[in-house]
Amino acid sequence: MSRLICQRRIAWLLLLLSCIFLFLVGKLVKIQLFRSAELTELAVQQRARGLNFFDGRGDIQDRHGDSLLDSRQELGLVAFPGLYRGWEEELLRLFPDLPELDRLKNPPDGPYPFWLTSSLARPHPALEGSVPGLVPLLNRQRYGPEALASHLVGYLNESQGRGVSGIEGAFDGELSRGQEALLSAVVDGRDRLVPGLGYRLRRSRDASSNVVLSLDGPLQKELEAILDRHLRRGAAVVMDPWNGDLLALASRPNFQAHKLADYLDQDQQALINRALWEYQPGSLFKIVVAAAALEEKLVDLFDKFYCPGGITVEGLFIPCSRLHRGEEITLVEAFAHSCNTVFIQLALRLGPEKIIALAENLGLGRPTGIPVEERPGSLPSREDLASPRCLANMALGQGEVMTSPLQMAVVVSAVANGGRRVQPRLVLALTDDSGRRTRNYLPRRGEYVFSPATAHRLKYLMQAVVEQGTARSVSLPGEPVGAKTGTAQSGRVTGEGREILNYWIAGLYPLDQARAVIVVFADELKEGTVQEVFGKVVQALSRSSLWAKR
Repeated sequence: MSRLICQRRIAWLLLLLSCIFLFLVGKLVKIQLFRSAELTELAVQQRARGLNFFDGRGDIQDRHGDSLLDSRQELGLVAFPGLYRGWEEELLRLFPDLPELDRLKNPPDGPYPFWLTSSLARPHPALEGSVPGLVPLLNRQRYGPEALASHLVGYLNESQGRGVSGIEGAFDGELSRGQEALLSAVVDGRDRLVPGLGYRLRRSRDASSNVVLSLDGPLQKELEAILDRHLRRGAAVVMDPWNGDLLALASRPNFQAHKLADYLDQDQQALINRALWEYQPGSLFKIVVAAAALEEKLVDLFDKFYCPGGITVEGLFIPCSRLHRGEEITLVEAFAHSCNTVFIQLALRLGPEKIIALAENLGLGRPTGIPVEERPGSLPSREDLASPRCLANMALGQGEVMTSPLQMAVVVSAVANGGRRVQPRLVLALTDDSGRRTRNYLPRRGEYVFSPATAHRLKYLMQAVVEQGTARSVSLPGEPVGAKTGTAQSGRVTGEGREILNYWIAGLYPLDQARAVIVVFADELKEGTVQEVFGKVVQALSRSSLWAKR
């Protein structure tokens, strides 16, 4: 009996050993036939020193497919400390004119490779020979000095290859999908290059997408040149009133993304996109009050009002600019000369609900929806507007009324297109390397917020501003335009105690079948006026071939 038990145990042991043997054979077959390439690569990586860099990031282009970045290919120099060890003095002798040579003796990352310089002034003759541990490598500088629309494009965290702001941040996933590259040196146990392997350059197998914006590159460039001459702090927006396409948008002061560190070390005022920031609109808000009054049939264009130089509301006297000639004026004259008295009277007669409702329907007090950072602005609460003083203040675009230049472009677009609110569109499409569109972003048409008849009357009012009112100084081409000016208190004073005022002008070109709306905002002017800036933008539009390309 004991012998039979012993034989069974031996049989089970042999079966177990057979299973273990078959398992090991299976693993060996799997390794040899299916994982040999992967494991070979991992073995090589164990003896590789590599530098990751970002060379395949997608482009950001204007509506015609032209790059906005002014990217440039430059020759850089990568240093491998483990390979040039012992050659430091010789390298210093060979390359006396290279910047940051002290890093050869004190590598920033220990034994790991680093960029000795990302931009060689010229190819160095010594690099044509065999220089240990120094590898010349073409390196793409993402931003050049002629880059456009910096505030919309945004910028990167260079060390991480990640977008921080603007389109770079909003579309980082699409732009960065295929951006990584690796330069490595395969070395032996003594940190010597392995013959036949040496340096390797590998790029990502994935492909990044390009982002196509609605901007027109030539118009954007011309707008920026105009602002550089006239604005120290401010912004301008040019938008298609029919589909919401942003044709040009610029903010000043500007920044150059290829010198970003210079701005990060300062107070960062240059990084603010003032076209998307919130400010008191001043008399531009009278467009909303006029629209509400006309829509409610509370007033007609040539109804007469009396302005003795101001109006008293709850014991507070609010003066008028008195730019109009007489004390008895029509609504057209009141709008053209921005009479405070008349628009406060209209607001008091309308009541707060109708004005606030129209302002909200026009998109004021909330973001416009473009995929970059913007301030929502604000409107007074209905409770606060129970006070006639607060209502009078709102009628003049002061107090709690805060809007951005882009939001005011939406308001004027409704006038231009017959009363319909549009949503601004900044991104048109994503494309691949061949320019083929892989995704489209269609325009979104909003609802009518006032009637075409009201829009037609508002155009007449805005034409009067240019022909007889506060925008008469605008220099224009042959086609008529409409506009509205505004001045608002900023709440700030200069070092000399002088109050800083914000200046606005918003309008449409041409008056009938407008192709563009224009909003100019100045927090601080260099020379001229916002009316002059508006006129130059209109002239640029009259010369533009943008519409011929459509």
